[in-house]
Amino acid sequence: MNEYNRRRFLKRGCQAISTAGLALGANPMLTLARAAETDFSASNDYRALVCIYLQGGSDGFSLFVPTDNSGYQDYANSRKSLALDRSNLLELSTQSGPQMGIHGAAAPLQSLFNEGQLSMISNVGNLIEPTTIQQYNDKTVQLPAQLFSHSDQEIQWQQLQGRNRGTEGWGAIAADYLSQYQQRDYLTSISLAGSNYWQAGYGQRPFTMKETGVLEYTGLDITNEWEGVRAEAFNRVMQQGQTNIHASAFADIQNRARNVTAELGAVLESSSALVLDQPEEGTLAAKLSMVAQLIAAREQLGLRRQIFYVRMKGFDVHDNQNQENAALFAELAEGMSFFQSALDQIGMTDQVTTFTASDFGRTLTSNGDGTDHGWGNHMMVMGGAVNGGEIIGDLPSMAVEGPDAVHNGRILPKLSATQYAATLLRWTGLEEAQLNQVLPNLSNFDNSDLGFLS
Repeated sequence: MNEYNRRRFLKRGCQAISTAGLALGANPMLTLARAAETDFSASNDYRALVCIYLQGGSDGFSLFVPTDNSGYQDYANSRKSLALDRSNLLELSTQSGPQMGIHGAAAPLQSLFNEGQLSMISNVGNLIEPTTIQQYNDKTVQLPAQLFSHSDQEIQWQQLQGRNRGTEGWGAIAADYLSQYQQRDYLTSISLAGSNYWQAGYGQRPFTMKETGVLEYTGLDITNEWEGVRAEAFNRVMQQGQTNIHASAFADIQNRARNVTAELGAVLESSSALVLDQPEEGTLAAKLSMVAQLIAAREQLGLRRQIFYVRMKGFDVHDNQNQENAALFAELAEGMSFFQSALDQIGMTDQVTTFTASDFGRTLTSNGDGTDHGWGNHMMVMGGAVNGGEIIGDLPSMAVEGPDAVHNGRILPKLSATQYAATLLRWTGLEEAQLNQVLPNLSNFDNSDLGFLS
């Protein structure tokens, strides 16, 4: 795949206004305050976080299933007709801890886990402060607003700024700290899924790309007889001095976006560091392939820290769950395995940590042919720096009326998304004071490092 020829760069359109990461509305004083606190200039190492967001509420309780007699029986009794047969579960080789199997469609994840490149984070979810069943029932603790709502919980998971939605994502605030000592700070934060709450903030905003490369300008092809007139007019407007502050800002963003897009496209075109058979277009693997190519070009771009956002849709399985989950888990497993192989090939296994996130988990109970919106969920972290082959945290009881379930078979999280995020961000080099700025609820939890990274 090679779509980065120079002729294509002449066809860039107004889409690029959102790609350059050079946003209007930035808060320069906030950015400067954050900049003063982080210095990676003495370090030549590179580290990147890659978020795979499973949109819709992934069913971690179908992806990872207890295989000991008691645990499996609780799971089977709760899930009833949706329960996977034991013969369809692939055993995980844990060094210590509970017996667990992974969905048969996700075989590549079994290999990654057993080879020590992947760990499972057990029962993690959106919490403001540590919460027990009694406290939940008595309403004596702060709870996230609008629990079990897709739109609200997606925003809150990606922001983690308090009980309600905030104004910045934790990825965006972290990117402010991470971007200051890079040659191209606008490439600190890159999205392969357009705008998102995780990377949106006052300072940093994501540079948006497609799995095939930089976004194209459209309708401005100077080689086209009809579009050429428009292109010439557009270029004249961009080149002349603007007296109106809004017109001047627009022209500045457009010109900088075009330059950035051309530069990045040329770098990707000339880079031969990553040579792999390309995955099927539209798959998670294809998106992660572009992330790998960008990481391969890090030295040419002068980058030491980056965060990437990739999204996979379709996890709101209210019906036809067993069939849909099998296809989703297969694509997820193949994509993650492909990505790890790509990182191995470019020698970046230890420098990149990939993690999953989602709106929430699913209910233990079946609605007949699917599950409903839950709370706690199992997540995954992958990479050479991960203390792999481990289950982090305590497994919840899979019994509907068990000690870990609130109403309608929803599992109360034991680990918070805030603790999860802090562990990831600490690995990138953020200091404790900075982590508390990024994650204002972190001090509510005794343990701010879950220990799955080294």
